[in-house]
Amino acid sequence: MTPDSLPDTAAPWLAEGDACIARGDLEAALRGFESACALEPVEAIPHERRAATLAALRRYAEAEAGYREAISLDPHNADLHHGLGWALEQLDRLDAAVDAYREAVRLNPRAARSSNNAGNCLQALGRFDEAHEAYLRAIHVEPRVPLYYRNFVQTGRLAADDPVFAQLAQLAGDAASFDRADQAELHFAYGTALSGVGRDDASFHHLLKGNALYREGVRYNEAESLGLFGRLPELFGAHALAAARGIGDPPVAPIFIVGMPRSGSTLIEQILASHPRVFGAGERTEFGEALVQCIRRDAGDPLRIDVEALEKAGAAQWSALGADYLRRMQGPLAQSGGQAARFTDKYPFNFINVGFIHLALPNARIIHSRRSPLQTCLSIFSRIFHDVPFGYDLGELGRYYRAYDALMAHWRRVLPADVMLEIDYEELVDAFEATVRRLLAHCGLEWDERCLAFHETTRRVSTASSAQVRQPLYRTSMRRWQPRRELLEPLWEGLGAELAAADAQRARADA
Repeated sequence: MTPDSLPDTAAPWLAEGDACIARGDLEAALRGFESACALEPVEAIPHERRAATLAALRRYAEAEAGYREAISLDPHNADLHHGLGWALEQLDRLDAAVDAYREAVRLNPRAARSSNNAGNCLQALGRFDEAHEAYLRAIHVEPRVPLYYRNFVQTGRLAADDPVFAQLAQLAGDAASFDRADQAELHFAYGTALSGVGRDDASFHHLLKGNALYREGVRYNEAESLGLFGRLPELFGAHALAAARGIGDPPVAPIFIVGMPRSGSTLIEQILASHPRVFGAGERTEFGEALVQCIRRDAGDPLRIDVEALEKAGAAQWSALGADYLRRMQGPLAQSGGQAARFTDKYPFNFINVGFIHLALPNARIIHSRRSPLQTCLSIFSRIFHDVPFGYDLGELGRYYRAYDALMAHWRRVLPADVMLEIDYEELVDAFEATVRRLLAHCGLEWDERCLAFHETTRRVSTASSAQVRQPLYRTSMRRWQPRRELLEPLWEGLGAELAAADAQRARADA
């Protein structure tokens, strides 16, 4: 629009904003919606569109304010309360998000998405009975949405005579009537339900189907991912790390917990977060975000680091990286109320960034969470993860684990001895107090008995282990049922003979 043709009503600006949304230009859309708000400040619709765009831009605090403004103008609009709930959820204000979602359901009892999202928040808060009821309400309103069943079965075991079990079995039998993504959700949900009643062979049959369907819709470049793992040891040798030691940002606060998903990292964070001097910040992607800003990026893909540029990085860049990461963490850490001296960052895939972390934050401590290769991979294969593109094909999963294991072996060789501590899940279960004492000592924390009662700690846990860390440790969690050897052949081949032999040795020790 030219200055002479600028409209003086909100409608054209709303249409312009919608057109910008359609072509993916969120910043331009936001400008259009802001113009509409200025022209018609007492109309809720422009404020709603503006708030939704701010949320899409991940400007959640502003989105919250926008939704509250829209609600003040149209308080009985359930969609506005749902949007407010979403913004609050992204800000980690889960209790407030639950209230917003519940208000949406009160205004519109058929708001199944709001019930489902309330269930997600309640599960993260450890309020499993309430989460169970929220998911059940969503199922009753929209009984053909597989996602609600998958969430429902993850809040607790479903008895074989439960009406929902029968509904799920019927839907799974009619899976062909759903699109590919929903078929995958159905098979994962039914596979979980079958496992809960001891029908393990049938469960794995559905997990194989669900994973194959989900893999069709996942973009994953195996050669690129594993190639990066192979290149990092060339860039981060012992000499390079020793020469750069001490040049990054000096604070001692961060404790990075890294490893494969489903390896026990959530449990380790829960133990540390039970210490009065530690704030558990959860899975944070801020280090990776700071890294791609710090290092010159690939011109063809602004989200991908130009590995060649790493060879030219110097002290100034590493120091800036550490400072930028800590700046980005100020928002999440505000929830601690300034009481904790240390914080945990439990993003598993920071295992790739261990070298960067040490250069940028040389006083940070790193905990490597490890578990049996087979048990880790089977646990990953039983779940849908939105950031684990390698987890839906047994061969790809095994090869990824082997590359991860090789990279961690490199970090073990080249890092100073006091930087990284490796914790085996099996050892944590078998020698709990001794392992916790070693963990706290590594992080420079004094002993505190509350770390042994980790399951009593109240905090947000948004990972797939949210239920497990609310319970005391139990040995049966170490080894899950496993299918026949021939069904796992692609996984064993991907893992390779060395890891397969090590896993067999662990199994004998556990037995």
